[in-house]
Amino acid sequence: MIDPLAMIDIFRTQVGETSYSRLNPLTKFLMFMIFIALPLVSSSLIIQIFSLVAQIPLILLSRSESRIKRSLKASLVFILLLVLLNYITTRSLDFSLAMVLRLISMIVSSAIFMAGTSPAEIGDLLIKLKVPLQITFSFIIALRFIPVLADDVVMIATSQASRGYEVEKGSFFERVKRLVPVLIPMIIIAIRRGHQLAEALETKAFGALGKRSSYAIYEYSWRDCIVVLYSISIFLLSIFISLWASFLLLQFHL
Repeated sequence: MIDPLAMIDIFRTQVGETSYSRLNPLTKFLMFMIFIALPLVSSSLIIQIFSLVAQIPLILLSRSESRIKRSLKASLVFILLLVLLNYITTRSLDFSLAMVLRLISMIVSSAIFMAGTSPAEIGDLLIKLKVPLQITFSFIIALRFIPVLADDVVMIATSQASRGYEVEKGSFFERVKRLVPVLIPMIIIAIRRGHQLAEALETKAFGALGKRSSYAIYEYSWRDCIVVLYSISIFLLSIFISLWASFLLLQFHL
């Protein structure tokens, strides 16, 4: 059975002590952007396979195999739907598979990044990139609270089920109506958490000072240089493969 709430695992940060987590946050962000852009270089099936294979060393460094499996399992419905829609509209199996592999590659790169990067590192990185503090803080709070709200939904649904309330019983519209006793407590809990967060920020005088300091000091090491060179090399190689494949296709048509 497919669990849609498992998609939240993409946003859930569980940073372990791995070689990937010890990298500089800027290095991890640069890798993330490169491997997100890599499948977009071309729509060819070769590039999509290449982008997936190129992430295998990063999967091993981050030890994110279990997170990737859960994310892909949760996305199975979207993957099958993407294959079906692309094949109906294009009648091309190669293009449909390429689009699916593009989505899988992006999910894998996101899972790797979230498996080895804490919200504090993301916040410090955004501040270094001159993103306004209010926007940075809002983004980090949203990132941290998405899994918390998902856990609240599971807790409420379990509590209602223990009282004999069946959420998944009946037709589609009946199930939608049965979600009301789950959604109302969730909204109330979210409002309470918002009030608690606002009070905590007021007691700590959030926003009173213009310049903030950070106790964490991030340094560059030889590992960062190797990983950055690897990522840039993979990206340039993908561009070369795309141009080479386009040249061969043009020669074939001529």
